[in-house]
Amino acid sequence: MHESAFEIESFEIPALESKIVALYDGFMESGLQDDDIFYCLTDILQIRKDIINEDIEFTPLIVSHIERVNALLLNTTSKALMKVMMIFEELKTLKNDYKDFQDEFIIEIQLGVAYTDEDSLLTLDTDENEGVSNYQAMSEILKATSGQFNCLRRFIFSASNTRESFSDESLRQNWNFGILGAPELRDIKYTGYATHLLFTDTNYSISDIIRIKECWSEVKISWNNKG
Repeated sequence: MHESAFEIESFEIPALESKIVALYDGFMESGLQDDDIFYCLTDILQIRKDIINEDIEFTPLIVSHIERVNALLLNTTSKALMKVMMIFEELKTLKNDYKDFQDEFIIEIQLGVAYTDEDSLLTLDTDENEGVSNYQAMSEILKATSGQFNCLRRFIFSASNTRESFSDESLRQNWNFGILGAPELRDIKYTGYATHLLFTDTNYSISDIIRIKECWSEVKISWNNKG
């Protein structure tokens, strides 16, 4: 964590979230330029995450939603790679058929978890935090302050790639360790890399993650023609 001039009056979840909202408002008012506010904001988000995760019980409901989000991220990654493979074949055909398409092209995929409005989150029948957390407000702030982890996965392919290279190397390893290695999660056959990053490297708590309903993916194509 970073040194900060801001003090935390209480480590209760409602107090922490009030502080987070106030800091976020100040950060937005600064035009996203005040690093001191940003570092304090992310530090308190981390504290909130740690407190929620420490008290979490892996009930069958929570486990089922962890499995659901894991499957969502795996499916989003797989579909994005399949789509890019189709685009790659079309670009290779253009490159071969047209003399003015002889230089390099690059295809980039990015994907992550989505939050646009209140419909982006699941409302669960049971609240493991007994209603003390404002998941909507926190999800908006987590999305806006996720920085490098706004994008959980990123792939880059170029004209020099082959069809065989359109694979996810992370699939060689099961990422079910750390908090995802809990005994209650042992029946999840495979945990993906994006799930691992979401749980371990972002400030999303387990309670935030199990309410995720949507992912986003984006494909960018760059054609560098020097002629």
